[in-house]
Amino acid sequence: MKQSDESRLSWLHKHYMVEKDFEIEHAVDENYHEVEPHYHEFYEMLFFVSGNVDYFVADERFHLRKGDLLIIPPGTFHGPIFLNFEVSYERFVLWISVRTIDRLIMQDPDLGYFRGRKPMYLYHSRSEMWTGLNGSFLTLFNSYLHQNPCYKSEGLSVIMQILVQYNRAIAARSRSVQEGSRETLLSGVLQYVRNNLTGDLSLDAVAAAFYTSKSHISHLFKQEMRISYYQYVIQLRLLEGKNLILAEVPIHKVWESCGFSDHTAFYRAFRKWYGISPSQFIKVHFEQLEKSEQ
Repeated sequence: MKQSDESRLSWLHKHYMVEKDFEIEHAVDENYHEVEPHYHEFYEMLFFVSGNVDYFVADERFHLRKGDLLIIPPGTFHGPIFLNFEVSYERFVLWISVRTIDRLIMQDPDLGYFRGRKPMYLYHSRSEMWTGLNGSFLTLFNSYLHQNPCYKSEGLSVIMQILVQYNRAIAARSRSVQEGSRETLLSGVLQYVRNNLTGDLSLDAVAAAFYTSKSHISHLFKQEMRISYYQYVIQLRLLEGKNLILAEVPIHKVWESCGFSDHTAFYRAFRKWYGISPSQFIKVHFEQLEKSEQ
């Protein structure tokens, strides 16, 4: 297999689902490694069982506790920050297509309450709910793994159960739904980058904006995010460019609105990061949408 084909398949795996409704995995890792920040084209629900892990979503940071459920929307950068590699890391990960969420909301518009509110990524299940949620995820995983009869309906019922609890907690302003920490220099820089994609995001400019040194910011990203500062900036700018392409902005004009110096710089970065060109991306994207409708 050519390297470009491997890059394309890796990118597809990270960004698109194989199943049209949902996919689930249960992972218990004794030996694991750093995971770079990433995003998906679908919703992700991560149900945390054990480990010593912080998780960042957008510009917020969370310290996960047993029973925590992260609900991560499409196109949102996220990733784990492992605090102790000697502790077993166990979690369930449920991927849900946007189409499936849309269909459930059509049946009951209240299920989409969370979409019109400030993003709240963490739902902490109380002790009496932990057993039920853990059982639901475990049963669903086994049904999915063995393709048991009605596993799809079972999955949709679990997703609806979670959305009901999550939306009710948001509506009631319950402490079960929690914001992450933003009281750090890193969170401030993450937010600054997100809000200034078309501006000057050189290390010099950002360091000056936060009255700190370039080396300090570089060290923070390497230590906490596991990628360089410039890699993070490029990823966010490419994500914005991808969204503009899907919004039917002409490819040769996209660079103007996502912070690249010219079209050539945007094209090269896109091809290097995703393994395909912007025009190929459009084709692949709609191929994946067609598969999800079958």
